[in-house]
Amino acid sequence: MKLLDMKNISMAFGDRKLFSFDSLEIWSGDKVGLVGVNGCGKTTLFKIMLGELKPQDGLVKRSGNWKVFKQFESIEKFSEIDGEHSGRWNVNEIIKRDLKKFSGGEETRIRLADTFSEDADLILLDEPTANLDIKGIKKLESALEKLDSFVLISHDRNLLDKLTNRTIEISDGKIFDFNGNYSQYMQWKEEDFSRRQREYENYVDEKKRLLQISENQKQKATKMRAKPKNLSNSEIKQRAYGAVGKSFGGKEKSFQRAAKHTEKRIEQLEKKEKPLKNPIIRPNFNLTDPPNNRFIIEGEGINFSYGDRVIFKNANFKLKRNKRTALVGENGCGKTTLLKLIEEEYEGIRIVPKAKLGIYRQSLDQIDEGKSLLENINSVSIQEEEVNRNVLIRMGFRRQDFHKSAAVLSGGEKIKLTFAMLFVSDVNVLLLDEPTNFLDIDSIKAIENLFLDFEGTMLFVSHDRHFIDSLSDEIFIIEDKKIKSFPGNLTEYEQSKKVKSSRNEDKLLLEMKKTALMGELSLGLRNKDEIIKELDEVEKRLKEIK
Repeated sequence: MKLLDMKNISMAFGDRKLFSFDSLEIWSGDKVGLVGVNGCGKTTLFKIMLGELKPQDGLVKRSGNWKVFKQFESIEKFSEIDGEHSGRWNVNEIIKRDLKKFSGGEETRIRLADTFSEDADLILLDEPTANLDIKGIKKLESALEKLDSFVLISHDRNLLDKLTNRTIEISDGKIFDFNGNYSQYMQWKEEDFSRRQREYENYVDEKKRLLQISENQKQKATKMRAKPKNLSNSEIKQRAYGAVGKSFGGKEKSFQRAAKHTEKRIEQLEKKEKPLKNPIIRPNFNLTDPPNNRFIIEGEGINFSYGDRVIFKNANFKLKRNKRTALVGENGCGKTTLLKLIEEEYEGIRIVPKAKLGIYRQSLDQIDEGKSLLENINSVSIQEEEVNRNVLIRMGFRRQDFHKSAAVLSGGEKIKLTFAMLFVSDVNVLLLDEPTNFLDIDSIKAIENLFLDFEGTMLFVSHDRHFIDSLSDEIFIIEDKKIKSFPGNLTEYEQSKKVKSSRNEDKLLLEMKKTALMGELSLGLRNKDEIIKELDEVEKRLKEIK
């Protein structure tokens, strides 16, 4: 069944063209990931699909029953959520509360429960993972797996890879439609980049070869024009008259024609542009005067509550030097609270003297909107200006943007400018609360690569699994009002939990078998030597598990 048919679509706001394309269709069974940089028009395309916005040109036909999840929609109005979905999303109790007391994660879960409560031929979702913790994202993943068709705007690469079978990107005003998930699409883009790089190099080599041929032909023509030495004019005429084949003048014209023909071939060469790749210039981290202590921040016996609600009870942690540590846990467990307690050097928390904290706040109050991008980054930097410019380029800013006022930047651009400023400042410890929120995938990859180059210590909160796995050397898990650590990333931690659970099950079964064998031995139900042999094997396996 064709659920959506869009023909000859173009969309612009004033002089700014967003996108135009000839055709876009969505059929039953399509699980579409819609991607693109911030401001490229993803949400606008969404609204055109839904019929909430009319394109400047083109036709849109919709079929079937649709449901939609919008990123910033109010939850004051939602349909009756059935028992199955309210239980699945754990919203039975919270929907009975005053709406004003809902956290961001609770609001998202209520709206997702509402979205999935009714059967639909197609569901459109705009950034549904925003404000969800890792447990909530798993619930969303499970719900989406059961759908036949959906369109998903998301910056969660893990979710896109697991669930989608088609990727649509809006880029440079065009629509790129690829049959495959996000990683498969990115692999194709990398291969396409390599192909364009080879074509450009071949173009440069061929142009260079033809230019050399043209130059040689012109030099030969010049030689034919030159008067031979030690010959009079009459002798030159006599020699030209008696020359076999072309005269000297004829040969000159022939070489000139050949040179023009070669130049025409150069003009007819299909011009290839060099694919752009951002340069990498790393800051000198030694300028931050980093500490050499093994542990940079330590917490011992931390107790903290909001009224009657206990967040931490006798909690302990040690943040290791030059490690990138991810802080994970369910919504409301105290991740953001711990970052604030560290910033305030709360009772029980010790920070080494040479540590200089760089704190990412979503308020973005580090930016002076009265200054340009370059003025903002130069005002905090301890690096050379060349490094500052390079970091801005790595964050996706163009050179012509450097003198643009920070006041006109979008929210996503301000976030990227904040990270660029932190990276070149004198800080050697970063505390980051949800750094990937409200960023497109390209921006997330840019800050990911930036942080991989950061040589200091990081503690960050994120619900983006791919981001956590790419960056983290260690995990802090907040659970049961305690903070426990694991040396590895999130996926490795979850795998270790599965192994531990499996070992516990094996241990229980072996202990039950041991009890049964002891009973058989005492009752003399079968051969004693056989039972003792089996007991020895059980004991051996129990020791291996321990």
